[in-house]
Amino acid sequence: MTSTGKPVVAQEKLESDFQMLYNLKAAKNKELQSYDDTMFVVTTEDDKKFIAKYYNPLFTNREILEKILETLVHLEKFNVPRPVPQINGDLLSNLQDTSASSEVLGYFVVYQYISGKTLGSDKKEPSFWRKLGKMVAEISEKMSEIKCEDYVRHHSWDPLESIKTLEQVKEYFPADKVTKVDVNSVISTQQNIQNILKEFPVQLIHSDVNEYNVIVGEDGEPGIIDFNDMIRSYRVFDLGHCIGYMVEAQNCDLEVGRYVFEGYSSVIKLSETEISLLYDVVVARFTLSISIGNKDVTLGLANDYVTKCVADNTRFLSQLSNLGRKTFNEVVLRI
Repeated sequence: MTSTGKPVVAQEKLESDFQMLYNLKAAKNKELQSYDDTMFVVTTEDDKKFIAKYYNPLFTNREILEKILETLVHLEKFNVPRPVPQINGDLLSNLQDTSASSEVLGYFVVYQYISGKTLGSDKKEPSFWRKLGKMVAEISEKMSEIKCEDYVRHHSWDPLESIKTLEQVKEYFPADKVTKVDVNSVISTQQNIQNILKEFPVQLIHSDVNEYNVIVGEDGEPGIIDFNDMIRSYRVFDLGHCIGYMVEAQNCDLEVGRYVFEGYSSVIKLSETEISLLYDVVVARFTLSISIGNKDVTLGLANDYVTKCVADNTRFLSQLSNLGRKTFNEVVLRI
């Protein structure tokens, strides 16, 4: 385990765990880039692929992980990662590396492999964005069926905790002249949003539908991965985050946001109140992302991915601010 808690896993250990817990023989393994956890694509002798993931023990709570796995099982009809049961029926194990110092490696989970590639900044037809928006809404409806009253999670990315988080990291937000956004105004607006949303029910949401968590399947259909930031919050946040990230990835093309909104609205009819909050939801999310990321950059803790995200998000927030709320509402929401 590294100083950050990220598990260090030898190939022999992976193959042993795979065989012992799943009765599967790994023929080929490839480690994937990951920030906190350790992940592999494992190909078996019969050419089936799986994602094997060792969770960071410093940041992983068993009850939260079990709820995430329960949710993924509940979403089995969608193109999302599905946990593979072990020989004994369990979905996760807490492993120890007995080869050396009995170091805790963290929880080990194997997921079915979703074929395709991450969306990134690839250009797509309007039909793809509408399908993505529809999928986000359908998943939201399905997640609302899961009981979550006891799901308590304090997360820096949780919009309901963003005021506290922004207060802690706002000194790392670029000067107003860079983004044309006043972080203190964002904090004030977030308080108003939380007061308004109190009349709406809370549910489980993905909370991070960004361009790297969207998979484009070999058939061209969208899929959504990485539910590890799942929180109990309001459904409008998932739509706002998805719209923001897709527009950002497409160089601030607001038409993409409109297509996502149209797809979502074909399933879920948001209230006028919820729709009126979407611009502020997008601005708040990127203000938070820039502040947290820039803190890591400033303190020398950021990897290349985080550094790139800070630059991309800062550029997008500046572009969005120049366009303004009125243009966003007219193009994306048709109001």
